[in-house]
Amino acid sequence: MARLSLLNALALTAIFAATGCDKKEPHDHHGKEGSKQPGAMPTTYKDAIAEIRHHSDEIAGLITSNKLADVHHEAEEIKKIAEHLPELAQKAGMGGEMMKEINLKSKDLAAMFEDIDLAADSGKADETKKLHEKMKALISDLGKHAH
Repeated sequence: MARLSLLNALALTAIFAATGCDKKEPHDHHGKEGSKQPGAMPTTYKDAIAEIRHHSDEIAGLITSNKLADVHHEAEEIKKIAEHLPELAQKAGMGGEMMKEINLKSKDLAAMFEDIDLAADSGKADETKKLHEKMKALISDLGKHAH
């Protein structure tokens, strides 16, 4: 019986070491109290744009406070939502040129994740800021269709 407990303890230690988590009580790994659960996708185009703007504002704050390592999570959330914008736009009845613009700009926005993540992970604050400005321009253009 002691052997089984020792194996369980070792297994738990390995899991905590791998995840970097040693807290026993429930908590949020991203330090974002009240944030959506992972995978909770907005159901309307308007809500998606609002959520993207929220994550963009978070990135701006992280850049200002020089917490570049934390940009990854916010940029990844933008990427995930941007990938669903065309579907949400179509669901909202958008079509024609508007739909073409949303398709192109949402793909461009989603594709920016890799570049801003690399710049932030490399500690390049100026480059991260420039890339975020490009993201904000795309978000602004996409937001023009959120009614």
